[in-house]
Amino acid sequence: MKVSSIDHVALVTTDLDRSIAFYHDILGLRRIERPAFRSQGAWMSSGSFELHLTINPDGHLRRQPSIDTGDIHFAVRVADFPAALGHLKANGYSEKAPDGDPKRLILRLEGPAPFQQAYLLDPDNHVIELNSAELKIP
Repeated sequence: MKVSSIDHVALVTTDLDRSIAFYHDILGLRRIERPAFRSQGAWMSSGSFELHLTINPDGHLRRQPSIDTGDIHFAVRVADFPAALGHLKANGYSEKAPDGDPKRLILRLEGPAPFQQAYLLDPDNHVIELNSAELKIP
């Protein structure tokens, strides 16, 4: 078997409208058509990336409202990392926000990865990594 690409990321949410607003307003995803599944949900996309949000009372959620960069997360690459950080900061995200604050931002501008990284949480405590399309110069 040879996987050609990741098709989508699926996340459980407790408040569909809140999650749609977050992924639209903060990450810039747009809502796309979703088949009429039995469960309530929404599909969002940006380019070929799709995010599938689902209401599932028995689904798995991270209970702690803190960013653990070693925990389960998904990463999205952004074309203009400084502009993405500016957008987050304009929406109240900050490295100075205390652990557990929903607007906490963790930056790794000089870490071991070959690109700059920013970590934040969605409204259901899912960890999201943003990374720069431009590689750091060694």
